[in-house]
Amino acid sequence: MNDAIVATNGLSFRYTRRTTPALDQISIAIAAGSVTAIIGPAGAGKSTLCALLAGFMPRFFRGVVDGTATVDGMSPIEGSVHAMLPHVTVVLSQASTQISGVCDTVAGEVGFALANMGLPVDTIRTRVAEALATMEIGHLAERSPFQLSGGQQQRMVIAAALALNPPVLIFDEPTAQLDPPTVAALGDTLRRLAAAGKTIIVAEQHLDWVAAYADRVIVLNAGRLHADGPPQTIIADPQLALGRSYAQRLSSYAQLHGVWQGSTVATTHAGLVRGIRTDAPVEPVSRPLPRAHAAPMQAPVLTCTSVQFAYPNGVPVLTDVDLTFGHGERVALLGRNGAGKSTLLRHFNGLLRPQSGSIALNGVDIAKRAPGTLARQMSIVFQDVRNQLFAATVRTEIAYGPSLLGIPSIDQERRVTHALAVCGLTNDADTHPYDLPVARRRLVATAAIMALESDIIALDEPTAGLDSDSIETLSSAIATCTQAGRTVILVTHDLNFCATHTDRVVLLAGGRIVLDAPWASLNEDHIALLDREVGLPLGFDVARTCGIAAGNALHRCLTAPAGLR
Repeated sequence: MNDAIVATNGLSFRYTRRTTPALDQISIAIAAGSVTAIIGPAGAGKSTLCALLAGFMPRFFRGVVDGTATVDGMSPIEGSVHAMLPHVTVVLSQASTQISGVCDTVAGEVGFALANMGLPVDTIRTRVAEALATMEIGHLAERSPFQLSGGQQQRMVIAAALALNPPVLIFDEPTAQLDPPTVAALGDTLRRLAAAGKTIIVAEQHLDWVAAYADRVIVLNAGRLHADGPPQTIIADPQLALGRSYAQRLSSYAQLHGVWQGSTVATTHAGLVRGIRTDAPVEPVSRPLPRAHAAPMQAPVLTCTSVQFAYPNGVPVLTDVDLTFGHGERVALLGRNGAGKSTLLRHFNGLLRPQSGSIALNGVDIAKRAPGTLARQMSIVFQDVRNQLFAATVRTEIAYGPSLLGIPSIDQERRVTHALAVCGLTNDADTHPYDLPVARRRLVATAAIMALESDIIALDEPTAGLDSDSIETLSSAIATCTQAGRTVILVTHDLNFCATHTDRVVLLAGGRIVLDAPWASLNEDHIALLDREVGLPLGFDVARTCGIAAGNALHRCLTAPAGLR
């Protein structure tokens, strides 16, 4: 392709410590003014390709490069990262790795690279203001970058990339930490940039997002180019074994229940709306209520009473939070970036203390108990699992917690073996966690928490960056926990996943609980509130778009858990 702004020819890369290549003979050409998605299973080479095109190899990531690559007329292999910066900018999957650490404010961080490039002050101010507005974080301009939630940090580093205004923008898992309204807004922004001539490359696992916003999809598998074509063709091809998007799952379920008039399964929201038969008779689909609601006489496992909290900067985060979780419940804790979800989670195991109010585990106030003493009752997998992985092997990592709790050796071995199996890590037991793809590291952290066998297991953004197979593994792990009577709390922006794998939704807005109800009992007002704050799971969204009233048989069909499995 003569007009390609990004091109590779026989491009290969092998990391220094690896015997097999991360990229193997990749030849692609990408035209200017397009949105290209790179998809594939964990370890396929997506992040490696993104980093290489930005000039990071072999400078920051050591290894051997073969073949050629050009980006906006420059060679990312031969040129320095600084030389590449006016031509290409990359946003990595972990926002925290791209924060300079020397800026006191969000505005300073967004303008940091511009200042280093020696741009005029007025130009910097204009670009920073525009980028902050685009990512809807202008109100955070004077906040410290380290006083932001994970999603807010992600918005900030995306804003910094937009402020650089290069002809090529590369994003590695940009939606992983973002709330649904921001995910949609980012897609619209990237489409506008492409229409203005920018070239957008996105490594992404979210197939529904890819179908909605990409012009082209490149599939990598084991470092090789596996497929290349338009989104609808690629995503709908069962031979590629990409897993099914939620749109495909819901349209297949609608077809099974006789309410589908399309000739093929849908890959987009618009396709679903066109295909649903709103006049078709359908048998009601029941959804079980969560155990705490079905059996109120059972003692709660965790209770929050009038919890209030503000960080030292004085910004209130939690206000009068009252919550109760029962044994064996599966609960989705939702809210926009900065709503207070992760802060609330850290109160559950004593990492943060309420400034007023109380937290009780199994009826006992935890105010004077150290976090480490609560591990048998409450454990958390955090957004950034790098804060939880430090052992030399996966097996040692998983065994660490039970050993600290003084669990007998025989029981330790049982727990570790079980956690390895449930999380699909048995074959990786003797591997260093950081030799695994990022998605599998999240499963390692999950397995390590499962081995504690706590009464409550909380997962903060558990599906972020996971491929289809890993999400299925996570689903099985959650089912295993609840079958054993453990409570699972999901703090997530993945609305489709939590609507499928939880029974109850708790919505935080501005640090307050504004909704707490079983999914099955949501009425029109609840759905409108959920939509206004964070958006809707696909089935609810399609039902609402089609004018299907909450509670009737067709609505229950479209919003049943099986519809997205």
